[in-house]
Amino acid sequence: MPLSDLPMSVLFSVFLLIFVLLGIYPAWKRTATRFRRLLREQEKAAGTGLPGAGNAPASIPVMPPDARHLNDYETFVLRQLALAGGKGLSRRQLIESLHFDPAIIKQTLHSLVDRGLISIGLSALLRIRFSLSARGRAYAVAQGYIPGVH
Repeated sequence: MPLSDLPMSVLFSVFLLIFVLLGIYPAWKRTATRFRRLLREQEKAAGTGLPGAGNAPASIPVMPPDARHLNDYETFVLRQLALAGGKGLSRRQLIESLHFDPAIIKQTLHSLVDRGLISIGLSALLRIRFSLSARGRAYAVAQGYIPGVH
């Protein structure tokens, strides 16, 4: 059966399907690249654990050695993430709530991820969200950003 014998509605449906798939392909590729980058950053952040941290007493929070030397921007971002709780915040939400330059927020977030104080996650709509990691939460409790329950 030649292609010209198919009804016009079937030909139109096939054309529309191909058109939509070709239109979605760049966005799909961009999302997949972003997702792969996030996974790589998560694996890199998970691999930066402190040696011997597993045998530390439970009452002493394990903090990175340079956590005492946070700059003011990092302190503000860490406090804001502590106030947000476990759900985390996006970069845009941090910029809007702290009124900082986007470049400063980006640099600060990279620094905190490298130190292992915050982690990167994905929301339900595949948006990047930053939240405190276990070490970041321990640091926030030790600094009094998060009140401890006795």
